[in-house]
Amino acid sequence: MNWASLGTRLAQLGGADPQLLPKVPAAKGRFLQMGLVLVSTAGLAVVSMSFALVDGLKAHWLIAVALGLCWGFVILNLDRMLIQNMRSGSTVWRTIAMVIPRIVVAALLGLVIATPLVVRIFEAEIVAEMTEHNAENAIVLGNKRADSPQAKRLAVVNEEIKTNEGILAGNVPGLTSPNIQAATTQLTTAQTNLAAKRTVAQDAYDAMICELDGHRCRDSSGKSGPGQRYKALKRLYETAARDLSTAEQAVDTAQAAMDKANAEAAESNDTTLADAQQRANSALPALYQERDKLQTAINGIVAGDSTVVSANTGMLARIEALDRIGAQSGAARRAHLAVAALLFMIELLPVLVKLLTNLGPPSLYDRISEMEDNSTFDDATRRRHDDRRRIEGESKTRREIEDDMRAREKKLALRGNEHVAREMETILNVALADWSKKVVNTLATSPNGAPRHNGGVPNQPSARPADAKARATFNLPPGGTL
Repeated sequence: MNWASLGTRLAQLGGADPQLLPKVPAAKGRFLQMGLVLVSTAGLAVVSMSFALVDGLKAHWLIAVALGLCWGFVILNLDRMLIQNMRSGSTVWRTIAMVIPRIVVAALLGLVIATPLVVRIFEAEIVAEMTEHNAENAIVLGNKRADSPQAKRLAVVNEEIKTNEGILAGNVPGLTSPNIQAATTQLTTAQTNLAAKRTVAQDAYDAMICELDGHRCRDSSGKSGPGQRYKALKRLYETAARDLSTAEQAVDTAQAAMDKANAEAAESNDTTLADAQQRANSALPALYQERDKLQTAINGIVAGDSTVVSANTGMLARIEALDRIGAQSGAARRAHLAVAALLFMIELLPVLVKLLTNLGPPSLYDRISEMEDNSTFDDATRRRHDDRRRIEGESKTRREIEDDMRAREKKLALRGNEHVAREMETILNVALADWSKKVVNTLATSPNGAPRHNGGVPNQPSARPADAKARATFNLPPGGTL
């Protein structure tokens, strides 16, 4: 394929009619640019979908690119559909009615396409934020697991194991003596003093470091470096550190006294210690076994929780991480919005370019296209009228043939009826003549077969039988003499 045919294909993709381009060669550049814009947005959609599948669904690159190409083809068709039938020269309200739905659809596509690209651009920051957030969630979830029944039972079992192991070491609960009471009091006092000294030393150390770094901490000058105030705070910290060391030694001394007092008490109660140690030896194996089972179960739960939390790196987790980064830093939020707006506008480009093109007067291509459309409409109208006239002519001819057929059928029917009537009249005349002859012959014959005399009047008895016979022969009604 040469560059000319490729340019024609791109112009056709941009909405040009290949039959009109040879008539208006100057319009090819405008449609070629629109085709390139459509290809650019489709390519952006391919990259976006590929990143979304790889980052969100952990798909292989080959599968992601294949599905991304399918998505790009869909976006290309949608964008081309949005710019179709947007012609210049329309009224303001018609233009608004055409543009608003297209802008809404293009905006939705822009959001869908821009989001994976923005997430990919800020990949490093998002991964760091997700790692930190997942670690915090793991700690929170671990704290919740600490209140579970298994964790509470494990704490009880560990305490029992510690007590029994102390018994085996000679520390039997319930054994007491004046030395144990005194050592306990001394140890408690030393531990309380140690906690106080540790707090004082930590506060002094924090104040010294803040003064050295120049941070705006409480009671700090805000100037970095080892100044006079830093040196004073350092001396204060050194004094507190020495006091802390002394307190730690006092605790160690009190603990040694406590151990000695317990040992002396155990030696004076050998029988009680032996019984306690025997019970401890009997109870410890079962306690160890129960502790191991509970610990294994809890470790499995914690490992599963950690796996779930650490695996929370999908697209939604990345979007939430990006939102948290923006909430923590205004600069990050502005950068995020700027990149998203840029990608969003790229997806809106086809509709916006088409709209800006249509705001001006109709171009030569638009006018010729409108003329071609009108010519096509006129040809279709003319063909429709010709078809209608042809159909009406055929219908008229068919009606004339049918009328002629009905007229001829009527004429033939009348001739047939007339012929039948004549024939029936002839038959009826012949039948009546025969009937008349039979009546005359019958009346002319006497009852015994002798002819009647015309001159005389027959008597009644001889006339009645002949009359009745004639009437019976011809099915005549009874009456007077024939």
